Amino acid sequence: MNTLIVLTGLIFCAFCSGGTRPGNDIPTPFWQQSETLNIQLGVRDRNGSLEYYDAVFLVQRKDDDTEYKKKLRVKTDEWGFAYFPDDFDVRVSDGEYIWNCTVDGRIVSYGDFIYSKDQRKITIPKKP
Repeated sequence: MNTLIVLTGLIFCAFCSGGTRPGNDIPTPFWQQSETLNIQLGVRDRNGSLEYYDAVFLVQRKDDDTEYKKKLRVKTDEWGFAYFPDDFDVRVSDGEYIWNCTVDGRIVSYGDFIYSKDQRKITIPKKP
């Protein structure tokens, strides 16, 4: 009789636990990727002395004086980044560029860079 009760209990437990398996309807991840080449230009008020500020990035092509502008509102001591050329909504060609960033009409940062599509080297990872 005890054997029958134990056996019935085991069958009941096996029956009940069968419904606790994870379902097969869980989607399998399918990964996508995206890559781009941009020049990151950034400025920051290290002291965080302003509640916010408007940073105006001006990029100028050296050989023909073409100018591109991007304005950002930046909070306190956070970095304000502009990505050239994507944030400037332009199509650019290879060449040398100079840039500056102004806040309230005063230049707070500047520099130069060479933009070249030939320097783009992207390695696409192999799928496992």
